[in-house]
Amino acid sequence: MDAIANRIPTVLDYLRYATGQDQQFAQASQQPFILRQGQPPAWSDANLHQSAWEQNPELYALCSIASMVPHPQRQRILFQILKASHTSLTPEVRHTLERVSNILLAILPTEQVLTIFLALRRERANHKHTSRAILRYILNHPNLAELAVGRRPTLVDCLEHALGRNVARACAKAETNPTYIQRHLLKWAKDPAQVKEIFPALYQKGKRAKSTSAPEQLTSQFAQRLEPAVPRPTTVTATNRGDISATLVHLYRGGISVELRQALENYVVQAAETLPKFDGKLALVLDASASTRGYGEREFCNISQSVALKLVLKQCCSNLQVYTVGDRNEIPIPSGSTDLAGALLDALESQPDMVAIVSDGYENAYPGDLARVAATLPQAGIQTPVVFCHSKFTKSDDLTWRRPATNLPQLEFWHQDDFEPLMVSLLALADGKASETSLKEYLLRKIGNRELREQGTGNRE
Repeated sequence: MDAIANRIPTVLDYLRYATGQDQQFAQASQQPFILRQGQPPAWSDANLHQSAWEQNPELYALCSIASMVPHPQRQRILFQILKASHTSLTPEVRHTLERVSNILLAILPTEQVLTIFLALRRERANHKHTSRAILRYILNHPNLAELAVGRRPTLVDCLEHALGRNVARACAKAETNPTYIQRHLLKWAKDPAQVKEIFPALYQKGKRAKSTSAPEQLTSQFAQRLEPAVPRPTTVTATNRGDISATLVHLYRGGISVELRQALENYVVQAAETLPKFDGKLALVLDASASTRGYGEREFCNISQSVALKLVLKQCCSNLQVYTVGDRNEIPIPSGSTDLAGALLDALESQPDMVAIVSDGYENAYPGDLARVAATLPQAGIQTPVVFCHSKFTKSDDLTWRRPATNLPQLEFWHQDDFEPLMVSLLALADGKASETSLKEYLLRKIGNRELREQGTGNRE
């Protein structure tokens, strides 16, 4: 984080940090949120989170929805949302924060959520939205009975923080007026009868509620529904790395046909519908040199995935300019040498918001030129972000000799499903209002899709 210490960090700075795009801080973003006995919560990146929250609380919260953000960062974002006051925010922003909180409470492990609640108690954060979140989460937890057995003191502390100690203890007494219990406690529960049975037991040390299942079983199932796992092939072939590249491989190996062309167009449109859009100016340097052809079972695989990305970017970017190294047809035939530095300089002349270099990483013409040109750009007053995107055959490809410019940010992709995190990363690296707007629209759409899946499978909020 020292790299951005000389200025106020932005939300995009935070997203780059959280997703490990800055390799210097990749491990720091994975460090746990720690709460030691009698001490305030310990999280080394608290200032970065606070700065991002103050600049744009809505986009900061939405960053947690990005698939590449690890759980330790989601835990911090949830803590920040619940700790901060929302009184100065617009109703629209408050609604977004509540939607994000509901998702984070559903997908984070129960232990991490309870740690957040205890940290809020330690910080004396007890806003209305904080109390609502605590009460709805605990009282409607699918494993409430198990938590009442295994985490009784924690539940008591959290519930007393949300309700107030006197109110909570009054609700636990049998002689308390039922109307009082309904008004303060049971109105938050979807199953009042269960809560009415379990809640008093929390204050009776000798009495325990019945336990019926493993504490994390139901919550983990719920998280999988919100974030459905997409299976990746265990054995990678030329045609199981996504529909677009598979169709392109057939076109490269078998020649042009109307049916394949139509299928390719349909697959590109379908893929683009679910991906982020970008209204800024993006320059794409596409490596279609001879090395991208490959050989044997990998023949045309790298160029196919690179061209697949280009076709999708054409659908997603309103102002995309392509600078091809090699054959310049729409579906280029790999040929020629790899002069990436020259293509980069050509791309920069158009003054884009960002340059993305898509290549297999073999710089066989003027080796080292790309790194030298990249190093001199700041000295020439060129601040345009330049990103190197590695096109690979499998996730485990060895890139030792395929990193022509280690001084540039590095992204990787080998499967069509990698296009989403890659494009989110590009938006995070492209500073400016256009990228913030694109990220917000995309992440809000992602929340809407998750809520639709949730409505179809049931929920516990």
